[in-house]
Amino acid sequence: MPAVYHGWWVVAGLFLVLTVSSGFGFYNHSVYLNALSADGAFSVADVSVAISFYFLAGGITGIGVARLIDQIEVRRIMIVGAAIAGVALALLGQARELWQLHGLFALFGVGNTGVSIVIATTLVTRWFPGRNRSIALSLASTGLSFGGVVFTPMTAFLLDRMAFEPVAVGLGAAFFLLTAPVALLVARLPDAEAKASRITEEVGRWPLGAALGTRFFVLLTLAYMLCFLAQVGGIAHLYNHAEAGHGYAVAAQAVQALATMSVIGRFLGGWLLTRVSIRAFALACSVLQAAGLAGLALADTPWQVLLAAAAFGASVGNLLMLQPLWLAEAYGVKSYPRIFSVANACAVVGVASGPFVLGQAYAAIDYSFAYLVAAFTAVAAFGCMAAAGAKPHRTAAPAMRNDA
Repeated sequence: MPAVYHGWWVVAGLFLVLTVSSGFGFYNHSVYLNALSADGAFSVADVSVAISFYFLAGGITGIGVARLIDQIEVRRIMIVGAAIAGVALALLGQARELWQLHGLFALFGVGNTGVSIVIATTLVTRWFPGRNRSIALSLASTGLSFGGVVFTPMTAFLLDRMAFEPVAVGLGAAFFLLTAPVALLVARLPDAEAKASRITEEVGRWPLGAALGTRFFVLLTLAYMLCFLAQVGGIAHLYNHAEAGHGYAVAAQAVQALATMSVIGRFLGGWLLTRVSIRAFALACSVLQAAGLAGLALADTPWQVLLAAAAFGASVGNLLMLQPLWLAEAYGVKSYPRIFSVANACAVVGVASGPFVLGQAYAAIDYSFAYLVAAFTAVAAFGCMAAAGAKPHRTAAPAMRNDA
């Protein structure tokens, strides 16, 4: 019986790691926002800014992590990141001053970067250079959505019955204990011989400066800044929005519906990408995102909230998966980590702005207005994505340069 290709073990491990990373560090933000603002110690706007610090710190850290991937053993980066994130999350319940809240969310973002998207997508693209890449990435990155299915309802349940302080300690410990052992067991890059064989498949390497100067990179990065502003803002405020109008049960169900449809959509998306172009699928998903956000703005009944959350969720997982796939296809596996880390850091401007922008729109008028702002932002993202084209022009980069 032939041995299982280690890349599939990496995919399985990353599924679990990303489930924890996104459940505690992405989908749970809407629950943290509700819990931290419930007793009046912090306002919704205060916590929204803190969440923005989380994403901003993570995006900047991602550039450094990308540089370290080929210099330090990947599992070490992941274990250190898990430890930092776990400690920051455990201490979050101790925050009494605004600077403490901002600092802990920022530290949480720094640590979470070590076990999140930059590391995970680099591992998958290195282990899967060909046709199976979209399938492998869809399976691994489904953990990003599964975290919302598993951990967000659990956290909401606990916080409905317990104070935030002990729950935060438990979440911090769980974060480390569920990620560090997996990283130790399976996380590694392909060996030198395997990497060499993959590099020979590259048409050429893109120097970082040349890649960043292409029209494709600029417009696609702008599209994702707008896309993530709408997406992350919509997710961060979803629980609070639904809870205010329809109660705890509907709020938890809305987050779960979003995450469940993200899982289903990503599985379907991984299969579809073996048959349709990345660009066509990305444009379709951006339209669906705008429709889901508009639905949340206009929903009056619980079933309308759940339906709109499900439509929104179907776009979420795929849009997140499509960015690394598109960049890896456009610029090649060897050049990918540094190019993606810069694109991801730029997109984090949108990610970090999302909770803040929707929080301010809510404070100014109401949540219906806030979600309409998100929907129009998603439409603008569609326009930039359409204008970017399918790929960069190879003439913009010397084919044999080795400084990527």
